[in-house]
Amino acid sequence: MNENQIVDKLKKRDESALGEIIDRFTPLVSAIIYNVSKGSLSSSDIEEAAADTFFTLWNNVGKVQEGSLKGYISSIAKTKALDKMRTVKAPEIIDIDDVTLADEYMIDDNIDRQVLHKDLCDALNQFGEPDKEILVRYYYYYQTANKISEVMELKLEAVKSKIKRARAKLKAFLSERGY
Repeated sequence: MNENQIVDKLKKRDESALGEIIDRFTPLVSAIIYNVSKGSLSSSDIEEAAADTFFTLWNNVGKVQEGSLKGYISSIAKTKALDKMRTVKAPEIIDIDDVTLADEYMIDDNIDRQVLHKDLCDALNQFGEPDKEILVRYYYYYQTANKISEVMELKLEAVKSKIKRARAKLKAFLSERGY
């Protein structure tokens, strides 16, 4: 069953569709949460954030557009990881079991991640400075527009405008490549 068929079933509140999505996307969601948290979350925190991701998908399935399930889930996972990091005090020492668990998830999705990483690098290299730096700060280092404005000594409106225009260009670039 393809993603669009699963989403259609999910929109009809079919719990088996949610189960299939959980089976397919748990490794990706867990890897995103681990990477966003930079290893600061325990395995139980990662599992909880992953469960929150799928719960949010279930409650907001009407917002999923055709062909965008993976991106939508990835976006939710990133948000849930950031939310969890705000509520959990990071441990001083990372448990080796947490690293092993996350590494298992990362291996499953490693090839897709390498291809996506290459495509993102190609897309970013099309931007000149300061646009490229703004995008890297915003999407990779999760800095706010206010922080970017302050650090790069640019007007806040200029930063927001550059992010908006760059997002449209990135979307077009990645859409051409099937994302």
